[in-house]
Amino acid sequence: MSKLKKGEYGIVGRPESGYSMKVLSAMRYKGVAHQWMDRFSHHRLYKEHAKVQLIPLVFLPDGAAMQDSTPLLELLEARHPQPSIYPEDTALRFLSDVLEEYGDEWVNKLMFHYRWGYPADQKYRAKTLAEGTVAGLTTPLIGKIGGPLLAPLLVKRMVPRMAFAGANDNNKPLLVESFGNLVDILQNHLQSRSYLFGERPSFGDFGLWGQMHQAYIDPSCGAILRQRGPAVVAWIERMLEPEKCGEYETLESLEPTLAPLFSREVGPRFLAWDVANARAWDPGEAQTELEMDGRRYYQKTFKYPAQALGILKAKFNQASSDGELIRFLASTGCLQYLTGTDGTGVSAGSLKE
Repeated sequence: MSKLKKGEYGIVGRPESGYSMKVLSAMRYKGVAHQWMDRFSHHRLYKEHAKVQLIPLVFLPDGAAMQDSTPLLELLEARHPQPSIYPEDTALRFLSDVLEEYGDEWVNKLMFHYRWGYPADQKYRAKTLAEGTVAGLTTPLIGKIGGPLLAPLLVKRMVPRMAFAGANDNNKPLLVESFGNLVDILQNHLQSRSYLFGERPSFGDFGLWGQMHQAYIDPSCGAILRQRGPAVVAWIERMLEPEKCGEYETLESLEPTLAPLFSREVGPRFLAWDVANARAWDPGEAQTELEMDGRRYYQKTFKYPAQALGILKAKFNQASSDGELIRFLASTGCLQYLTGTDGTGVSAGSLKE
């Protein structure tokens, strides 16, 4: 490990990791001193400190290590509050929180479906990962030989994992449709602004961008974005080195183009799945099933999204006195998933976890 300077953070990550890039973008925006450390070149260091086999692994200036990108951004905000990534407006701040989680947990599925479900994407991404692996762990000569040998093994390893992310044959039409919807809605929304909530990036920008950036650097999704979403591409590239260009807008000015994202994708896709997953997790059901647009969706039940939903609902409880937020969530069909009025029989007041 290259020695970190006083006050410097260390990011052990890879450019193929949306969560790594999310943290890198946030540090760049806040002007935080940091050092990027390739995951494969720092294999031994990573193995010593990673509690789970996920990246990024971030070293704090005091030597402590963290891995979850969401609390990492929250920590950065607490320690380096300016420029802030949170809108002061209560409604916008909560909507930003929702989009951050939506990016992490739903848009990741869309990207993953294309990355490992299409031959051209499999080949391209396995090649970059294989080259990174052998370059970090071997001599250059062995790297030239080992990369082509390792790539097919990576595909063989990753394709079965698609099912865990919900990227199975049954769900494919929904995931493809969902990505297309997202690109089209964002294209309309971002034509007249630099970031999701106006002229400065928010918590939600970083979470959604991390996965959209990954989509952009892959062949299939990249082609869709370049063809259907030039304004989205401009935002993706802007977020590599985000800057404050102005202020956040009002919910009133954002709503005409922001509301479709919540009514078409965030509510009936992400939040519907998130609630179903949490409901399945509590009694220990191995599989989560629900209906989306009259079609069956199913995947493995996971603990982390269930816990994250509890945190999101707690944030909603704190913001639930804001009338404009309640109006927006109700009008977009999202409120039911945050209050339990979707039939779960759980009241908003009992959701703090």
